Amino acid sequence: MSTPAFLLHEYFGLLIYLAILLPATFISLPHSTSYFIPTSSPLTQTSSTDRPEHAFLTPITARPAVTMLWDVVGMGVVMVWWGGRMKGWFEGKGDKKAGGDRVVGESELEERQGRTKKMLGRLYEAGVSTLAGSLVFYVILSLMGAPLNSHWDKTALLALHLSILTVLPVVYTLGMPSLYDKGTYARFRMTRLFCEFKPETPLERALVYPAVGTLTGAWLGALPIPLDWDRPWQSFPLTIAFASILGFVAGGFVSWGYTVAEGMYNEVTEKAKPVAVEEERAGKKSKKKKAVKA
Repeated sequence: MSTPAFLLHEYFGLLIYLAILLPATFISLPHSTSYFIPTSSPLTQTSSTDRPEHAFLTPITARPAVTMLWDVVGMGVVMVWWGGRMKGWFEGKGDKKAGGDRVVGESELEERQGRTKKMLGRLYEAGVSTLAGSLVFYVILSLMGAPLNSHWDKTALLALHLSILTVLPVVYTLGMPSLYDKGTYARFRMTRLFCEFKPETPLERALVYPAVGTLTGAWLGALPIPLDWDRPWQSFPLTIAFASILGFVAGGFVSWGYTVAEGMYNEVTEKAKPVAVEEERAGKKSKKKKAVKA
């Protein structure tokens, strides 16, 4: 299998960008609510009024459902862009530059139209898969303790949030698995990646590790909720959503670090092979000389 064009320095730069963009999306977009839905009175702190929170946090914590609604919109846009970047790397287009202003022939126009159609088809697959994944996450969250008789809207938005981070970029990059895919390798790629957890290339690690980091972060983010601190930011599901974002970013950096370490190890191993061969040959020669003298 050919290795997709995957530039580690570019990947690292985009991870830095994501590390800023994703948390900023979660934090800043809820402040835009007043521009679309004017309120007659300013938002106020919902709990622990004896320990006031910073005014910047109030639009985020006062209405968790609105915050999560903004979150899924922002995360969806960012993950579509991220999935497009990953898809370009997977198809070997990551190092191709645009040709500038030039005359485009009919054949190239047809090729572009075909690519656009394919992109829209892949986006449709990713959207349907994300919605299906959100249903699965909703069931899992309910089984793990999310309230069933209340906060169902927040649970649904959290499930969609998790699905956007874990399902959307993967399906947008690799496509939906099909029995009609050529070869067993492509047909069971999803099983190998997300059931056996055996990514084999840097690109596959860049898909698997952030997904695992997202779920790990979400699980850790649930820990502060039952504590009796009674702080506004403990409102369900804010800590889970924000921690899952941090987990996604952390998983990306872990995948980058693993790939760099693997490359360094392989480089050292390759350099050490000739030395080991020479030492082995020298040892054999010395044994022969000793045998002749004896």
